[in-house]
Amino acid sequence: MPDSRERHYFEWQDAGGVAVVRFTTKFLREERIIRATFDELEALIAGGCSKVLIDFTGLEAFASYAIGKLIRLNDRLQPPEGRLALCSLTPTVAEVLDIMNLRKRFNIYPAEREALESFV
Repeated sequence: MPDSRERHYFEWQDAGGVAVVRFTTKFLREERIIRATFDELEALIAGGCSKVLIDFTGLEAFASYAIGKLIRLNDRLQPPEGRLALCSLTPTVAEVLDIMNLRKRFNIYPAEREALESFV
């Protein structure tokens, strides 16, 4: 079994200057996986990606600990230097954001296409 430092929990591609992030795991509920995922996202940003779109398609479980990490990422990627957008929220992710009353804090779009268009 691979060590968590070797495993990547998301993949990304450049879409016209926007890093489109898609999870490769269905679960973000263990602290070590959440930490590894957001450390990887931080490294992506440190490498020069200041516009990030996170697509939540296929994510079945999302712990509240990950919300804190997502808020921190959103705070770091504020205009004019950067921007974070979220799309394709699964019911689980949407429920967590609703329970914590955080929808207004994030740029949320129904699908990847609309989210990408928002960066123009």
